[in-house]
Amino acid sequence: MQLFHPQTHKWIYFFGLSVVAVGMPVSEFLMSIGQFIILGNWLLEGGIIQKVKYFWKNKMAVLVSSVILMHLLGLFYTSDFEYAFKDIRIKAPLLVLPLLISTSAPLSKQLFNWLMAIFVASVVVGTFISMGVYCGMIYAKNPVTDIRDISIFISHIRFSLLICLSIFISAWYLYSDPSIFSKVILAVVITWLIIFMTILDSLTGIVALVFVTFALMLYFIFTLKKLLPRIVAVFGVLVMVTGVILYIKPLVTPGKDIPPIEYSKLEKTTASGNIYENDTTNTQKENGYPVWIYICWKELEQAWNERSTIDFNGKNTRGDLVQYTLVRYLASKGLKKDAAAVRSLGDKEVGAIENGIANVNYLGKSAVTIRIMETLWEFEDYKRGANINGHSAVMRLEFWKAGWSIVKKHPVFGVGTGDIKNVYAEQYTEMNSPLDVHHRLRSHNQYLSIAVAFGISGLAWFLITLICPFMWHRMWNDYFYFVFFLIVVLSFLNEDTLETQPGVTFFAFFNALLLFGREKGN
Repeated sequence: MQLFHPQTHKWIYFFGLSVVAVGMPVSEFLMSIGQFIILGNWLLEGGIIQKVKYFWKNKMAVLVSSVILMHLLGLFYTSDFEYAFKDIRIKAPLLVLPLLISTSAPLSKQLFNWLMAIFVASVVVGTFISMGVYCGMIYAKNPVTDIRDISIFISHIRFSLLICLSIFISAWYLYSDPSIFSKVILAVVITWLIIFMTILDSLTGIVALVFVTFALMLYFIFTLKKLLPRIVAVFGVLVMVTGVILYIKPLVTPGKDIPPIEYSKLEKTTASGNIYENDTTNTQKENGYPVWIYICWKELEQAWNERSTIDFNGKNTRGDLVQYTLVRYLASKGLKKDAAAVRSLGDKEVGAIENGIANVNYLGKSAVTIRIMETLWEFEDYKRGANINGHSAVMRLEFWKAGWSIVKKHPVFGVGTGDIKNVYAEQYTEMNSPLDVHHRLRSHNQYLSIAVAFGISGLAWFLITLICPFMWHRMWNDYFYFVFFLIVVLSFLNEDTLETQPGVTFFAFFNALLLFGREKGN
């Protein structure tokens, strides 16, 4: 028996969905409250037995929610139940949201459109709050030492995924809404979100944005029947590919024309008569110039402290040692590392070093370009066996190495729901990993995380729960689900998206909503 009129329950349900949508970018508390509202309304609406029967008949809803079953089965061969139950609590939306949404009345087109508008608006508000933190207008609980720290509610990577989805949602309504006023507003929203994405400096979000755009253009090429739109799509693909090549090429070939150094002819002393240190065994380079030759630490310290308020032995605003950043920066200019070189730096260059800029080529570049150049440098440094701690891109290689080693030891059923943390710690010790203890993290790859916990059999089942609904319902013909699906499966390569409340709520909410929560044709 229903407690309220059916229309009242419908509006409570919609309100609950809206609270979740608002909470995803700005509040974990609201995410939880929204789900409790939906659950409470579902219970008060009555007909629970009939709803459960209906859910059980919906094979795709059962399949999607069966991911949680793996976690329950994993309790039978785990030892750390505290961690296991915490993990299951976080993963609860994988069952709860498909159950509640698939057995509730589907949203009308109008309500669905409103829900998408609410979600996009909340994401935009989240970007404004982040910019307030960036500009010092809003206080952040933790100090902002990296531009990505301005995402104060959820991780910058998960925030970038929400931004990416918001861009494509806005693009759909920009195309379909006949109102000129709406088109202008949506164009501004899309432009701002793209700009903010570059400010946030999340490669995961940027790669997802480019990849999904490219995939959509390819889709249009093969599905559009009219010749002109297909030509436009082909032209768009060619422009994107050419643009990416022209953008990336100069970033991967810096310093290629630098002549080789004749180490036997290195100078021994500075202009002031102090001795240079020349480490000819260290092959690290900046823009093709060797970093660890022509170093006079005594002169560097004295000259730097004359130019900067940050001590030579201190750390820059990014938390790196100033002396290391200074040496790299001078090397990138082809300069010796002595007093004369430091005194030749302009005030802007000194400020750049204080802010963690370690290469002259980074000056004047966008945050995205700098991030790409730093990532390429990290891999070059990794190949020569340098310290990988603090370098997020190459640390992932160590995460994946550890994860794959665990999978090879437990290939069929994995290590269970609760033992992942302990097994990773043991594996890093066994590998004698160069990672510091606080950097010894999980795989940062959702597919690998599933394989570690539940083996190859669990990974296979997880992939089935992803692919079957997409293929069975031919969801490549559904714009909203298509872009959501691509963003999610791509994020799984680089992140443990389902290991945190924001990530699992994002996936479970939109997956259930777009598969089961709309009237057909929306």
